Amino acid sequence: MPPLRPPATRRVPQSSTSSEVVVHISNSNIYRFGDSTIAAPVFRDVSWTVREGENWAVIGSGSNQKTTLLQTLRGNLRIAPPSPPPGGLFPFLADLPGDLHTAIALVSFAHRPNSAGGAFYDYTARYGAVREEDRVTLRDSVFGEHDFLNLRPKGQAIIKTLEELAAEKVKKDIFEDLTARLGLSSLLDLPLVALSNGQTRRARIIKAILSQPQLLLLDEPLTGLDANKRPTLLSVLRSLHEARSPRIIMGLRMQDPVPEWITHLALVHDGRVLTGPKEEILAEHAIREAKELRARSTTLETPATKGDDDDDGKAVVLLNNVKVAYGPREVFKSINWTIREGQRWHLQGANGSGKTTLLSVVTGDHPQSYTQRGESHLELFSRPRQRISTPHLRSLIGVVSPELANAYPRRARSTVWEVVGTGFDGGFVPGGKSGVGAGLDGGLTDDVRQWRVNRVLEVLRGLGPSSWAADPSNARPRPSAGNVELTEVDDAFSRREFVDLSPGEQSIVLLMRALVSRPQLVLLDEVWAGMDDGMVRAARRYLREGGVGADQAVVVISHWEEETGLRRFRLEDGVGREV
Repeated sequence: MPPLRPPATRRVPQSSTSSEVVVHISNSNIYRFGDSTIAAPVFRDVSWTVREGENWAVIGSGSNQKTTLLQTLRGNLRIAPPSPPPGGLFPFLADLPGDLHTAIALVSFAHRPNSAGGAFYDYTARYGAVREEDRVTLRDSVFGEHDFLNLRPKGQAIIKTLEELAAEKVKKDIFEDLTARLGLSSLLDLPLVALSNGQTRRARIIKAILSQPQLLLLDEPLTGLDANKRPTLLSVLRSLHEARSPRIIMGLRMQDPVPEWITHLALVHDGRVLTGPKEEILAEHAIREAKELRARSTTLETPATKGDDDDDGKAVVLLNNVKVAYGPREVFKSINWTIREGQRWHLQGANGSGKTTLLSVVTGDHPQSYTQRGESHLELFSRPRQRISTPHLRSLIGVVSPELANAYPRRARSTVWEVVGTGFDGGFVPGGKSGVGAGLDGGLTDDVRQWRVNRVLEVLRGLGPSSWAADPSNARPRPSAGNVELTEVDDAFSRREFVDLSPGEQSIVLLMRALVSRPQLVLLDEVWAGMDDGMVRAARRYLREGGVGADQAVVVISHWEEETGLRRFRLEDGVGREV
């Protein structure tokens, strides 16, 4: 089937030289709105020209810098001096009629924005909300505003012109083509809460394409997708870009493989934007990485190699013929899996295979974790779910997941220290003396409180900004109240407000929160999401060098095979097996 194009009225004229230039920034600094020209710019001396026929990706080596550059193209930052007329920032739009603001669309898969507010919402309620008589489907939730899906309530018929009907027909063709190519056609009438993160990501991309922008900016579109869906999505994006319907610029993490059809890169590093052909940029980056690696090798020890998994450890989680079903639809037919102390697991499975649902059973959040009886049996820390209270269970499990990251409250004045401190009791509201919680019984001895303070200091020292630095020798220790010293940069980071952090910084703070209490079970679901390459290196090093102990069990959920080298448990067709 030939690539679908937008209606003729939205095509961009290609008669002039300026129309061949998509993006043009010439030797400019980029500032946040409200900053004066004497303030330090976010990016300095940026020169970037994107031409028709070129295939671009933005790669960031610093926290949130990639996303910030994409937001610049969306108009969320100030360019000084601005790109000169007549073409301005987007010369190819110079002759386009209508609202230019709608011509540029940004779809970002970073965590919940700060504007979402400081309230916590119970993301675990989704598992009990799926009822046959009351469900919001993917079709309703994501595509409900499109008339061609026949979602308009009866009695609201609207007379449309021939032009409107023709445009609607084009959108319907695009919708049917993309939902089929991206494997969503059979999911449109399923409840939204029953879909995986990867499936809803693909739907969000289709929704953005249906708005028919001239330029679509996709920030981390591959994160959270299983391996067999990534080539399909990349093929679809390539065909759309080559048809200019729409043009696409992708944002990738430094550790992500660059698609072979990408021809040019914008590499963001330390407030600078390096642009050019892919091979040249990657070669320059490799030289810089080698220099930074030599600098790190003088101060960082070689990571210790972990020994074989302990099959004799105490069972932390025991699933025997566990089943989960919503009416006639079976999610799990039979899950048999034992997770023991000291074991390191990689939970695998395609989007929609039930990984998130299985985690909700393991954490005791799923209502059906209470109903495993008879031939189906579930034990959490040697007890059935109904015999262990939810607060106690949360204190025994450290969790990082996209759902928790989106739900965690972004309250004003809540500091990094306080957010990390909520990990001891598993709650979401900072409290207690020294910001380390009050304990499940409402009181802590001085010894326990001091141990908690030292643990916060330890994770800050191991995962704080000094661990991401190219040259750790620049970080000087600063005496702290306990027996652990923090560098000045880590101490300052501990005092920052969580709401003001970049998505990558928030991710690593939530990892600190999951690890701080040394819980018996650690669940890391897409743990690297939003982190830049320095953060990922620091987190991996910390986990290998004592961040988790020999008596702790760890389960990692990731779609990137190369991110883990652990024992593997795979979900497929409602059953699970070790592979």
